[in-house]
Amino acid sequence: MRRFIAWVFLLALSLAAAPAEEFSTASSWIWYPERPAVEGSGQTRCLRKVLRLEQPPVQATVRVRVDDRVVFLMNGAPAPEPLENGPGGAVYDLAGRLQAGENVLAFTVTNAGGPGGLILTGTLRWPDGREQRLHSDTSFRAALAPAEGWERPGFDDTGWPAARVVGHAYTAPWYDLAAYDMEPFIEPADRERWRVWRAALTRIPAGLADEPARRARFETIQGSPALLIDGQPRPALAYRGTVDPMTAHGRRQVAHFRDAGVHVYAAYMPLDKAWEDRPGRFDALDDRLRAYLSVDPEAQIILLLRLVPPESWMDAHPDELVRYAKGDDYNSADESQRVRRPSFASALWQREAAAVWQAAIEHLEAQPWGRRVIGYHPCYGIYAEWHYYGSWSQQMPDTGPAMTGAFRSWLRQRYGTDAALQHAWGDAAVTLSTAAVPGVAPREAADLMGLRDPLQRSWVMDYYRCQQAITADDIEMLCRIAKEATGERVLCGAFYGYFEGVLPQTQGGHLELPRLLQSPHVDYFAAPYSYSHRRMGDDGRTRAITDAFTAAGKMHFIEADTRTHLHPHPVHGRVDTMAQSVAAIRREVATALTHGSALWWTDFGADGTAGWYDDPELMREIAGLMRLAERRLQRPRQRRAEVLVVADLESCYLLPDNDTLRTHYRLVGEVVGELYRCGVPFDTVLLSQLADLDLESYRLVVMLNPLMVTPALRPVVAKAVASRSVLWLWAPGVSDGQHLDPALVTDLTGFRAGAATVAPVSVRCVAGQDLIAGVPVTTAWSLTPDEVTPVAGFADPANWYNPRSAKAMATAYQAYAWQAAGEGLRWDIATSDAWTDIHLKAAVPTPSAGVVFEIAGEGHTHGVGLRLVIKDADAAEFVAPSLPLSARPERHALPLAGFVKAPWSKAAATAPRFPLTGFKVVVDGLGG
Repeated sequence: MRRFIAWVFLLALSLAAAPAEEFSTASSWIWYPERPAVEGSGQTRCLRKVLRLEQPPVQATVRVRVDDRVVFLMNGAPAPEPLENGPGGAVYDLAGRLQAGENVLAFTVTNAGGPGGLILTGTLRWPDGREQRLHSDTSFRAALAPAEGWERPGFDDTGWPAARVVGHAYTAPWYDLAAYDMEPFIEPADRERWRVWRAALTRIPAGLADEPARRARFETIQGSPALLIDGQPRPALAYRGTVDPMTAHGRRQVAHFRDAGVHVYAAYMPLDKAWEDRPGRFDALDDRLRAYLSVDPEAQIILLLRLVPPESWMDAHPDELVRYAKGDDYNSADESQRVRRPSFASALWQREAAAVWQAAIEHLEAQPWGRRVIGYHPCYGIYAEWHYYGSWSQQMPDTGPAMTGAFRSWLRQRYGTDAALQHAWGDAAVTLSTAAVPGVAPREAADLMGLRDPLQRSWVMDYYRCQQAITADDIEMLCRIAKEATGERVLCGAFYGYFEGVLPQTQGGHLELPRLLQSPHVDYFAAPYSYSHRRMGDDGRTRAITDAFTAAGKMHFIEADTRTHLHPHPVHGRVDTMAQSVAAIRREVATALTHGSALWWTDFGADGTAGWYDDPELMREIAGLMRLAERRLQRPRQRRAEVLVVADLESCYLLPDNDTLRTHYRLVGEVVGELYRCGVPFDTVLLSQLADLDLESYRLVVMLNPLMVTPALRPVVAKAVASRSVLWLWAPGVSDGQHLDPALVTDLTGFRAGAATVAPVSVRCVAGQDLIAGVPVTTAWSLTPDEVTPVAGFADPANWYNPRSAKAMATAYQAYAWQAAGEGLRWDIATSDAWTDIHLKAAVPTPSAGVVFEIAGEGHTHGVGLRLVIKDADAAEFVAPSLPLSARPERHALPLAGFVKAPWSKAAATAPRFPLTGFKVVVDGLGG
């Protein structure tokens, strides 16, 4: 009997896991035979349809929708202007354009990145009532590039491959997005077949309707993180894949993690299509959850819901949108740039986002499958991570009307009267009704030591405190709604608490973390681990102040978006082999377990449909790690570090929006990196938590960045460092929150401190001093040129060249162009590669002492490095030390003696030989 029951159980699982027959519609999304999001990313492809007609039709319309751009030619001439153009595509009237015989519809389609393609439907009618339907399908021919005459009748396309179907009309992401209305592309027969096919893929487990709704919470058990569902502990591990569980591929990914014993999934869904209150607004959401349950009857789901409204909402409410101090136009669809999005401060967006969020939750609470939702996670900001739009490229949000009004309201609460505001800002003209959001110059302005002095910069500091508070208000409001709508049974959290690897801390950081750690409505905070430290030999550090969460009784979710060897591009720390993939997966889980953090294996795959773990060996590893985490819940353990690292978010308000940001960025990154290399366990907490911590086990306290230490915190710090070794960094306590004064550093640390007007570029140390004992001796070179001779032909674009193949450009580049700019050169690049370069052919016949050049970057410059390479008479290459790329012009003088043989050079020479034959400029740290 026991054996028979086991067989029935396994058979049921096997049936649930079986891939469904792939569905198709008459009109399909098509592309060239490649993966649009991989080989076709940033590329333009040609699609061609031949129509052979006995006579011209009297009516002829076609509807075309593309992702992202299209040029439509008919019989070699531009297609007529569309009759309509919107989310449902562009509708063209071709009557009078089609002729008897051969006709050609020619499309050049550009995919800016991610999924891409074209979908078409149309109808031709003749006087006798005959009708012909047109559909995009494999009858279209495709090419990588246009050929002479391809857009006209008579062209021989038999050498062109058939177009590849990349999705049916119901395929995600398009069907799920309000920006794409797929209904006009769906035939009546498609709808009936979809209904039958969909029913098979959304069949929920028997008895689900009789189950009580699950209750979830986090807890630390035996010193290890645990997720309790209905009181039963399990490892705090989950799978977050951008999968469509209505496809065979997506269902296979879910089944992998089901079979590994994970059973907890973080599922993502945008709510733009559900923004309007209409029947069936949550059908797609229901399907997504039911499909997960049809694959894994034991599934428990944390639901990530994105709250960006449809484009039509933004068209209707321009005053509710973010505006940017760096530019008054919307220059990109990339949310890290000047994207068009509702302001975090828009009262209208807040009301409507809260309404659709609450409606979705209440809808699911009334459904059987909603009982398996154990968490709600609101998503907004850059890439759903609550970074303010445009901040990553330092576009300086938000100067729009919505934020300006919210800022004035915030000031009224803070100051109450015009007189109090004028006194605080040192501005007799400002009033509570006229205060504006600061522009570029005030945000970049700096005082003593390159910091903001609160006495002089309260305007900017107040604005950033307001912006940060509004972000936290939005998160807390949405989590409170979810808690109340579910009777407190679910977990609530958000992407928040990022610190490491955040350059624009005030523009786009998460500085209200201490407040949200106190919120009863927020249970967890999620963040990916560092993108700069995830290759083999790196430490795989988290981007959060990790131990601050456990100290506050909250949970940190590590987003382990590891690019395994299955990812096709060498970006974001992708590893190269199966063994390295296993090692990286182990490293991140070990980090989570030793710090008491939760983790979800994140899987975007090569094209946004997952697949980074789609290998039996990787899944065996994950199954083994699940068993390890289960065993740890049975065995007591205690984390006991002897080093405490203290970080402070309030001090970030002192950082101007200039190169001081980079100083802070490097300080945090490099000091933490050295701590990891020491091999000594360390905890990282917030300065605001210091008073409540048990400090008994700590022998060393590292004061990482507390530039601002208020009078209330000074005795707390003094008590914490008493009788312990302490490492003070930068200018600890240089501000008390009211002003800057080096004497405050002396008061806090006991070290004499003063402010130098010019910082020395180097310090001479005497060999044998204790201060430098054990520090390796290195040779440094400097150059002070007496005379500078321009490199001939430098400003002529014809002398520069790109060494990459067409295949490399097609695979990883969205932009690569250069042009003359005064006496220099402008080079525009957009790439998914981690580094790139551009070469100059130039003759330098006379030996020189070195090279002098000036360079600046725009856009994504933080974390980007610069190297100059020279090519000698034998074509051997020599490279100078890496330099940070700054947003402002910087002059560099590099002595020839500082150039060393490039690691990739195979030449025997160890020093460059004149005449030089060229240069190349290398930038790294890109990865997008």
